[in-house]
Amino acid sequence: MHEDQIRVAAYFLVVLNPFSQALFLWDLMRSNGSRGFASIYARASLLSGGVYALFALTGEFLFIEVFQVRIDAFRIFGGLIVFIISVRYFTGEGGAAQFFRGKASEIAASISIPFMVGPATIWVSILIGRSLPTPLDVVTIAGILLANFALVCGMQVLVRRFNGSRESLLGSYMAILMRTNALFIGAIGIEMILAGLEGVGAIQGSRTP
Repeated sequence: MHEDQIRVAAYFLVVLNPFSQALFLWDLMRSNGSRGFASIYARASLLSGGVYALFALTGEFLFIEVFQVRIDAFRIFGGLIVFIISVRYFTGEGGAAQFFRGKASEIAASISIPFMVGPATIWVSILIGRSLPTPLDVVTIAGILLANFALVCGMQVLVRRFNGSRESLLGSYMAILMRTNALFIGAIGIEMILAGLEGVGAIQGSRTP
């Protein structure tokens, strides 16, 4: 892999943001054992990997030729979804009880979309498809998902090790970090909306001198 290709792969892991996922999945981590959580998260990773591979292999063809949707429209809608989720988490209404209900397969789908599959990760999947030949692009995505899986499940193991007062203290810190993280995620959602509006010419981008 060339330097640019490695940079794109590393950027994909950054966009996936395993630390942010651990914050959003905090309640689910606490309510499930290590094996149970790993099984659910493995399902979510497989579902997400299928979507990533699809867009890596097809590129922008699905958007433009099949769905007749512009990338800018996708950015606007995706930004709205990201913003709404961040607001719910910032106000304390976005815990596991709100998003993760039902069977393991249903919970896995709720984790996959929108926590793992979103406008940013889909776009980076397209970039990986452009940068790498087939099947190296799919192998790269699988490797990134494996690293992300190891990081998130490793955090869950640490969460399960805490008990009693230490768990309560850790939970307080995690709640603060989750709301702080929601601020930045919400800002990213707004940036996506603005970028989409700029792309369709609805607004003009501001330039700093």
